[in-house]
Amino acid sequence: MNTTITDVRIAVHRSEQPFLPDKPGSGTFGVLTIATDGGVEGHTFFSGAGSVPDHAARVLAENVRGQLIGLDALDTGIVWQRLWRQERTLGSVVIGAVDVALWDIVGKVAGLPVHRMLGTAKTSLPVYISSWVHERPEDYAEEALHYRELGFTGYKLHPPVQGRTMYGRDVPVEADLAAYRAVREAVGPDMALMADSPFVYSFEEALRVGRLLEDLEYTWFEDPLPPDDIAGYERLRRHLRIPLLATEMTPGGPYNYAQWVTHQATDYLRGDVFFKGGITALTKIARTAEVFRLGFELHDGFNAIGNVAGAHVAFSAPNAGWFEVLTVQPTGVYGLDNFSYGLTEPMRIENGALHAPTGPGLGQPIDWERINAGIVATY
Repeated sequence: MNTTITDVRIAVHRSEQPFLPDKPGSGTFGVLTIATDGGVEGHTFFSGAGSVPDHAARVLAENVRGQLIGLDALDTGIVWQRLWRQERTLGSVVIGAVDVALWDIVGKVAGLPVHRMLGTAKTSLPVYISSWVHERPEDYAEEALHYRELGFTGYKLHPPVQGRTMYGRDVPVEADLAAYRAVREAVGPDMALMADSPFVYSFEEALRVGRLLEDLEYTWFEDPLPPDDIAGYERLRRHLRIPLLATEMTPGGPYNYAQWVTHQATDYLRGDVFFKGGITALTKIARTAEVFRLGFELHDGFNAIGNVAGAHVAFSAPNAGWFEVLTVQPTGVYGLDNFSYGLTEPMRIENGALHAPTGPGLGQPIDWERINAGIVATY
């Protein structure tokens, strides 16, 4: 089959629902299609927290499209290395988008799901529900109970103090402590609980919170300190028993992880396909974690295809633990609409576990009628 790249199509879609409940328009994401002379096409959506899809779309159109035309779509490694040498100007979101679309082509040409191409290590993963930011402890407790009743066995809090960085509010750390206690008291000892306080604590606050989480038997303590504070994580890890999960927002794609491993500053490596540079990059991260006997945890993919692509990597990683489903809903509203937005059907979740796609490529068909109806720009 001919697999020479002949066309690169880029669009921006504005969804009917925001990605963040209090930010209209935050559901905007890019749509990339890479076409080959054999008729096989690869697709992805691209977006990321804080990223502007319009900017990434322009970079793809002006700086990347011309580089891709004429290349073999199956040469994922060659293309990734060529683009990664330009990471400072292209950005990881752009590189990740191209890489995911190419892997979609590779799987379709082979007639296999991407995780089979990577080396399937497992066919299901337990799912944890990841909260949005609420104000009251009981809001978290009620949400955790709701999803426990639906069969989910894990729940992660984005605690109130995150309002410091998101809204400029002076939220005391006591608000987080109350929320962590309320959820554990509500769900009892058998539900896995995690804490994710993106980069907002001082060292002293992180130490105080971590000790409470240990008493409450939380599974991990995620991103308590700034992502460049390796020394702080080393220090914190010496004082706490609870595992630390860092590296979500570290720059440098897969090449930044060596110092986190050698400094013993985290107990897991973590990432997604767009912040880190695609399926190729995320696979490097998962393998690095594996050879150093560390856990690998998948970060939310910011859109439906991002989650699908990341899941393929997780299914190929024997050290992958959980699958994150982020529920960015207003307080008191429950649902997983963002998880499958733009697909004809969501990935299969049964009895609290995500099951590996079986179709070729990414294996989750796109709802083109819905996507095309929301296109606001083409490049």
